[in-house]
Amino acid sequence: MFKLKNKETLFGINKEASTYTNPVFEKSDLEPGVQAEANRDGTIFVRKGLSQKQINKAVEHEKVHIDQMAQGRLDYTDNTVIWKKDYRSPARVYTRQNMMEGAKNLPWEKEAYNKTKK
Repeated sequence: MFKLKNKETLFGINKEASTYTNPVFEKSDLEPGVQAEANRDGTIFVRKGLSQKQINKAVEHEKVHIDQMAQGRLDYTDNTVIWKKDYRSPARVYTRQNMMEGAKNLPWEKEAYNKTKK
């Protein structure tokens, strides 16, 4: 008997971690070492195969980045990350080639890690 897949399975949506404004998609093609990434459109990609606890923790962290982007303090291109400490600060451009993505010492990561400490 043929059974249709539900839309969550078909599109890779993690129903438990998703919200209306922040759908969470499980993906197997994230960069090596990356557990999750936030996107400008509010979507969050998480590495397929993580436990639900790991997914929830990663989503909490990525939601901080989504807030930073919504506030105009964080932006990115394929080659750079642009960061402003606050709305009055000058923007600082970081070259992705010269940094370790997700490193806890990067200012936007430091803020996200501090806000999601438990």
